[in-house]
Amino acid sequence: MTPKEFLTSFRIESGGEYTCLRMRHGRVCMWPFHRARLALDASQGDALPAEIVRAATDTFGEAASTKDLMVTIVNVNGRHHIHVYAMPGLSFVGGADNGVPQVSAVDVLVLGPARRNPGVKHVSWIDERKYLEAAAAEKAAELGIGSFGEVLLSQRDADTHHLLEGLITNFFVLHNGRLYTARDDVLLGSTRELVLQACERLCIPVVHEPPVLEASATWEAAFVTSVVRMIVPVKTLRRQDTGTWHTYSIRTAPERLHQLRSAIYELCDADARVG
Repeated sequence: MTPKEFLTSFRIESGGEYTCLRMRHGRVCMWPFHRARLALDASQGDALPAEIVRAATDTFGEAASTKDLMVTIVNVNGRHHIHVYAMPGLSFVGGADNGVPQVSAVDVLVLGPARRNPGVKHVSWIDERKYLEAAAAEKAAELGIGSFGEVLLSQRDADTHHLLEGLITNFFVLHNGRLYTARDDVLLGSTRELVLQACERLCIPVVHEPPVLEASATWEAAFVTSVVRMIVPVKTLRRQDTGTWHTYSIRTAPERLHQLRSAIYELCDADARVG
C-alpha cells in the first residue's frame, strides 16, 4: 500500500491532519517539527516515536535500522495511525559531472491558485488537488512529455505570476547568490525547514518572497523539495494562456544543489543520532 492509498483508506469524521517524515538509521528525523504539525499533547508526543520504531521494525525487520524509510502518521477520529514505506530513491542522469551526481531534473506545470488552507497538512487536500492532477496529465499528453514532475500553484498579479508551492512540494529559486521561496500561502514542509537550515550553514542568504516566473531567465537554478526526494532540480516551467503554451527553460546548477543536498543529509544524520 502506498502512502496515498493509506491516507485515503479511512473514513474520517474528525481529524484528518497528517504528516510525512523520514526515518534514518532507525531513528525518527525532525520529531519536534512533526509533533507540532500534528498538535500532539505531551503524552502522545512522548509515546509516538516508540510506536513508529515498532511499526518500522514490524515491516522491515533489522533493515529498519539501515534503510531510509518514509513514515506517514494520520489523525483518524482522534486516533493516530502509522504507515511505513521504503523511501524511493533519486533518479540520476548518466555519470557524475566533475564528481557531482546529476539528479534527473523535472518538467513542471504552472497551474492553479493558492491553497485555501495551506497552514494545515490535511487529507482533504488529496481530493482538492485531483482536478489539477487530471489537468496536468492531459496537458502532458498533449505536449508528449510523459508526465509533469510537479504542478506549481501561483498568484497572478496583472501579467506577473508569483510561484508559491507544488501540490506536494515546496518551491525554491537561486538568484544572485540568494535563495528565494514563498513565506505565506504555502504549506511549510519539513524539508523546506532543512533547506533553510542548510542555507544558514552554507551562508546562503534567504529571501522570503515567491519567485516571479517572468524573471526565470535570470535564475541560477530552481528546485522542488519533499521528504521523499529532498531536492529535485526543475529544468522547465510551462504554462498555458488562452491556448498558447509558454515554456521557460531553467538552469540547474548541479554543484550548488549538490552542496545543499549534502548539507541536508548531514543535518538529518545529526538529528537521527540525537533523536
